[in-house]
Amino acid sequence: MDVTNFSSQPHWRHCYRNICTDNFVERKHSFPSPFTTSFKTHSRTKKITMSSEVVFNLEYLTRLEESARTLESTPQQRSEMMFKAQREVDAYLEQLSLDHPTGWVIPPKETQGQDKLVQPGQYQVQSGPNQVQSGPDRVQSGPYQAQSGPDQVQSGPDWVQSAPDQAQSGPDRVQSGPDQVQSGPDQVQSGPDQVQSGRGPHETEPLPIQENGVSIDEVLRDFSRIGNEMEREGHPGHMAYVPGNSTAPAAIGDFLAASFNPYSLNVASCRRAVKMQQMIVQWVGRLFGYPSACAGNLTSGGTVATMVAMTTARDHKVPRSKDYSRSVLYLSELTHDGVAKCLSTLGMREAVVRKVPVDDKYRMDVNILRKFIENDVQNNLLPFLVVATTGTTDVGSVDPVPAIRAVATQYNMWLHVDACYGGFFVLCNSAKHLFEGVETADSIAVDPHKGLYAPFGTGLVLVRNGTLLRNSNTRQHGNYMQDQLTNPEDWNPEDLTFEQSAHFRAPRVLLPLQLYGVATFRDALQEKLELAKYLYLRLKGQAHIQVVEPVLSTVLFRIPGVSDNTNRALLREITTDGRFFITTTTVKGVLYLRVIIFCYRTHRQDVDVFINKVKDAVVKMELPEVEFCHAG
Repeated sequence: MDVTNFSSQPHWRHCYRNICTDNFVERKHSFPSPFTTSFKTHSRTKKITMSSEVVFNLEYLTRLEESARTLESTPQQRSEMMFKAQREVDAYLEQLSLDHPTGWVIPPKETQGQDKLVQPGQYQVQSGPNQVQSGPDRVQSGPYQAQSGPDQVQSGPDWVQSAPDQAQSGPDRVQSGPDQVQSGPDQVQSGPDQVQSGRGPHETEPLPIQENGVSIDEVLRDFSRIGNEMEREGHPGHMAYVPGNSTAPAAIGDFLAASFNPYSLNVASCRRAVKMQQMIVQWVGRLFGYPSACAGNLTSGGTVATMVAMTTARDHKVPRSKDYSRSVLYLSELTHDGVAKCLSTLGMREAVVRKVPVDDKYRMDVNILRKFIENDVQNNLLPFLVVATTGTTDVGSVDPVPAIRAVATQYNMWLHVDACYGGFFVLCNSAKHLFEGVETADSIAVDPHKGLYAPFGTGLVLVRNGTLLRNSNTRQHGNYMQDQLTNPEDWNPEDLTFEQSAHFRAPRVLLPLQLYGVATFRDALQEKLELAKYLYLRLKGQAHIQVVEPVLSTVLFRIPGVSDNTNRALLREITTDGRFFITTTTVKGVLYLRVIIFCYRTHRQDVDVFINKVKDAVVKMELPEVEFCHAG
C-alpha cells in the first residue's frame, strides 16, 4: 500500500470525502489499515504486515477547539488585563523610592543638610495637590494619609498599618512605627541598629502551575509579591554592583515585541524587524567609530556578546582545535569574570589565562602584558586574544586601548574591548577621550541594559570586520526551510550569532531612543558622571576618609589605617536603616567601600543624604581626632 497517497485507497477515500464534505455528519469512524513494509536481514527479505486503527471523533475535536480558543483573547480582555497589570506596576513604582533598595524595609525619615528631605507623612503614596488614586480599590492618599481597597493599606503621618495578607503593593508587607519596621510572618524586622530577615516557603513560593487556570486578579496579586522580595535595582539608593534600570517605553517595547511576535532573525520572515536591529547595531558602531562594514547583534547580555566575539576570535586566530591547549588569553586583574567563563563554553577550557596586573590608576599594565606575551612565545604558546576594558566593574577604570592595540598588532592577536558597563558614556563629550583607540578593536561588547536603561537581557556585540562574524555563525538551513526565499546579500541576524528563535529585543532599545531622543540619555549619563565627581569632592574633604578619584561613575572610599573589619563596620553603619545599598570590593589587596551612581532615578538630593550618612557613621565610630584628607 502506498501510505503517502492514502486518499487513493477505497476506505480512505470514504473517510477523506466525509471529512471534507460540508454536510459532514458527526460520527466516529474506525477503519482497519493494513501497512506493509519490508527490510533485509542476512540477505533475506521479510514482509511484515501491521494492523492499526485510525479513530476520529468530531465531538472530541470540538471540545479541544473550544478550550484552545481561550488563548485567543478579545480586545476587551486584553484591555482589562493591561489595566490591571499597569495598576500593579504603578503601585510598585510609586513606592519604589520609599522602600529599602533590597526590599522588605521602609527607611526612616532623612534630612538633607539643614532642610528636611522628607517631611512627616510623605512615606505614603502621594501625587498631585493632595491625592492620587490608582485604579479601583487600589490606592488613595491625601497629604498625611494613604488608603486602599479591601485588605490593603491605611497610614498616618508616621506609621503604616496593613490589613491581613497585604500592604502597600504586595502581600504580607509592612507594619511600621517610628523606629521599627515589621512585615508578615518570618519576614523582616528592623530597628535603628538591626535588619533581620527570614522568609518562609509559603511566602516566597509562586502560584503553582495547575490543571485549570485562575483569574487575572489572582495571577497579578501573586506576581506583585515579587516587588516585595526583590533587590530593587531601579531604587535611587541602589548603589551596588552595576544596577539595571528599565524605562516605561522599554516595557512597552517588550509588550509590542511579544504581542506581534515576529521571527526577527531572518529577512524572509520579517524584514522590518531585521532592519530595526541592524539600525541599532550600526548606530552603536558609529558611536565607537566603527566602519559600515562592521556587523553585530543584540544578545541576552554582555557575557553572550563577549562569547560571540570570542568565538569569532577563536575561529580566525586558532582554527585548529589541537592548538586550543596552547592558546593564551590575556586579561587584567580587574577584567569581568564573565570573560574567562566563556572559554569553557567555547570548548577552550584548556586554554591558558594570564591575568595582567594593573597600574596605580587601575589600568592594565602594558609593559607587563608585553613581558607575558614574550615569555609565552618563547615557550611555544599561542597568544591569540587580549581583552581591554573601558569601565572596569570594580573601579570604573579604563585600560589604555591604543597601547594594547599596538601590542596586539605586533603579535597578531585579536583585541576585544569589554565596554559593557562604561560603553555608553561615549555619548558624553566629557568622556569621549576615554574611548580613544576603541575604533581599532576587533570586537566590542556593550550592554544597553546598563547605559541605555533597557531591561535585563539586552547586550550587544560588534565585530569590526563583519564578514568574520558571519563566517563563524552562518546557519545552514534544514530541508524544512528549503522553500524559503533567501538572498545571499541579506545579512540575517541568525547568521551573526549562535542564537536562533531569540526574543525580538530591538523595540526595548529603539522605542526609548525614538521617544526621548539621544540627548536625554546623554544628559542622564552625564549627570551620573557629575554626581560621582560631586561625591568624590565632598568625601575628599571629610576627616578620616580616603577616596579614589572616579574615572566614570564609580567611587571607592575607606577609612585608612584601620582594619578591614572596621571598614566593614562602616558599611554596616551606612546601610543599616536600609536607605542605601552599597557593597565592598578589594582592589590590589585593599578593601574599599564601593559606590556606583548609575540609576537614572538617583539625583543630587540622594547623594547629599548619602554623604550625611557617611559623616554620621564616621562620627558614631569615634575614631581618633586625626584629619585624613586623602585622594587615591
